[in-house]
Amino acid sequence: MNEFPKTLTEALDNNQDTRKTITYISGQDKERQVSYPALKKRALGLLHHIQQTGASEGDELIIHLAENEQFIDTFWACQYGGIVAVPIAIGTSDGHRQKVFNVFEKLENPYIATTIKALQRLKVYADEYGKESIYQKIQQNAVMLDRIEELSAQGQCASIQPEQTSFIQFSSGSTGDPKGVVLTHKNLVTNLYGIIECSAFDERDSFFSWMPLTHDLGIIGFHLTPLFVNINQFMMPTDLFVRRPGLWLEKASEKKATILSSPNFGYKHVLKRFKPETQESLDLSHVRLIFNGAEPISADLCREFNAVMKPFGLGETAMFTVYGLAEACLAVSFPKLAQPLSTLHVLRGSIAEGQPAEIHDHASKQTIELVRLGQAITGTDIAIVDKEGHAVADNVVGRVYIKGENVTKGYYHEADLNKKLITVDGWLDTGDQGLMNEGQLVITGRTKDLIIVNGQNYFAPDLESICEHVDGIELGKVIVCGIRNPEEAVDELVVFVLYRGELEDFYQTTIDVRRQLNEKSGLDVAHVLPIKKVPKTTSGKVQRFALADQYMDGEFNEIMAALTELSETQSTDDIAAGSSVERALLDICHSVVAEQKIHLNDNIFEMGTSSLKLAQIHEKIDEMYPDVVELTDFFDYPTIEELAGFIAKKMDS
Repeated sequence: MNEFPKTLTEALDNNQDTRKTITYISGQDKERQVSYPALKKRALGLLHHIQQTGASEGDELIIHLAENEQFIDTFWACQYGGIVAVPIAIGTSDGHRQKVFNVFEKLENPYIATTIKALQRLKVYADEYGKESIYQKIQQNAVMLDRIEELSAQGQCASIQPEQTSFIQFSSGSTGDPKGVVLTHKNLVTNLYGIIECSAFDERDSFFSWMPLTHDLGIIGFHLTPLFVNINQFMMPTDLFVRRPGLWLEKASEKKATILSSPNFGYKHVLKRFKPETQESLDLSHVRLIFNGAEPISADLCREFNAVMKPFGLGETAMFTVYGLAEACLAVSFPKLAQPLSTLHVLRGSIAEGQPAEIHDHASKQTIELVRLGQAITGTDIAIVDKEGHAVADNVVGRVYIKGENVTKGYYHEADLNKKLITVDGWLDTGDQGLMNEGQLVITGRTKDLIIVNGQNYFAPDLESICEHVDGIELGKVIVCGIRNPEEAVDELVVFVLYRGELEDFYQTTIDVRRQLNEKSGLDVAHVLPIKKVPKTTSGKVQRFALADQYMDGEFNEIMAALTELSETQSTDDIAAGSSVERALLDICHSVVAEQKIHLNDNIFEMGTSSLKLAQIHEKIDEMYPDVVELTDFFDYPTIEELAGFIAKKMDS
């Protein structure tokens, strides 16, 4: 690796072998291959159109595209033109569209690469929320990829330097004031070198991913990494994985992929739908590593996944439990290769900051199991420090700091925040708490108000401000927590609302909060619960952990049972009425969104329908009415009655 590339464009320039490709998989038998040389040619052709729109070196380009191939082409057009790429997910909620407007306003000279449909949805949002003037600027500076037919003319390449900004990674789930992590070519190249060296990737490997390209694990881990090694990579859309999780492993088996990845929720999603008796041809013996990161790791889930997949050839040491964050580009620590899952059992009450963790030899009701996440990768340093920034001893819980050429110099236009999080000598506060045990990093919790759901980061105050728009909820009287569900091995969103009335009257609030949060953020809420007091410190700071502990200790179980009973007694008379298609859709929605009462004129996006649940509804509809409804049709026919009419009309024709 003596001649490791210094910039992203240098890496793609070096890839001259037309046999090395990206394969874009869009279905069971649908795929398209693009070689690395062809990718460069396509990127330069697209750069011409971007520059014709007016964008030039140093300007920013929001990448607001759902299709992986369009996204990758646009990303590389930005790299060659010296244009700062700004990926933002399409999503299904108003919160996703709000983020586009917020980021566009924040950038200095922004353009946007998108499609006709996506731009139309931005217009609908602008009309509804009074953002027409910003929308006009977005429209004027839009590059419409579905209108581009010719890529023969090439754009003007910039002379890319290592210190130039490659792209800005805006926090995945933030809504009100998104924070942008600025990443230079040098940051990325440093991290990619460490990733490749500590994983021992070589020409025998190939990558297969379903992760979104707007996520650092998707774009850096499973696109840039194989490109830098000049090996094959396979991508399937995230929504296809959500609808057909088994296809991930089936295609990985077919392609003999050696490197896979998923956060916790992906493994759980696969296992829920996995039927061993239908997988006689599944062969996972080629899989060398499955990266497991992006959210807190469940040791039980790792063991369950390994046990279920062992008969299909998955090795005991394939599960690769890692730690990273966007501020480090992606990766911070990896375990040693070819080692089985490594954990430790810690007494629950002993993982307070500044205290030595009490480690036990075996599991008990009083302990929690934490996963060891390895050592710092090449180019990165890790320190566990106290509140004053002094290093602490092994097994003492402290704040996780990182340093290295891969670590961002700061957030975009956030000077005050940068001073708080980055020390004068370059150490960055990750916001996580952890300890070092036997030379390995162990994450014990978080110090900042960050909630991780399905691998995406959300700031609790952002979500609380959304809830405060619900009638009857006062400012500062709602607390949002991410709480571990040990059975599902995922963090669930639980909302606590200050309320002293009758529980029957609170039920409508639970519905309103679910709908409001889903509409604005796309999130699925596990529970909305009343509390009689907001726990605070002596300095007035909300103690989220206190509510989370009460919840985990079962103090809300009776209230949850009573609310469930209220939900079950609500009228669902619509199921007995209407057309056969309407009744079928109501049945489907009830099976997926069981906690809501549903009527024909309910907006599907307002039923607490997360992106995951929306995909599940779509899959069930597709099973009943094959190839009649596309996922995008939900936007045009958002109520059950309207969608049923659309289905009936298409079937009649």
